[in-house]
Amino acid sequence: MPMPRTSAAPTRRATALVLVAIILGAGACGLTKKVYDPTRWVYEKKDATPAKLDRDMTACRKESIDLNKLAPTSSQRIDRDKFNRCMERHGYTARPEED
Repeated sequence: MPMPRTSAAPTRRATALVLVAIILGAGACGLTKKVYDPTRWVYEKKDATPAKLDRDMTACRKESIDLNKLAPTSSQRIDRDKFNRCMERHGYTARPEED
């Protein structure tokens, strides 16, 4: 008695879908790295209280969000140069954090 033939099409289709998912996932990771700058910044101002720093940072975040940037979170849409200029206008010195 001959064995029934099974179609390999569903297996090929599943394999193709897994490969497409991997490729798209890898591309998204690369895009996020291009958009998001992981550099941590320090903002210093003589006599600035933590509450004042927080208010100024909140105002500058609102001012510097780039709606044209594609990023998973709004904090990753911040234009860092624009944010730093805003903080400097508020009297802060901006510098990258040292490890």
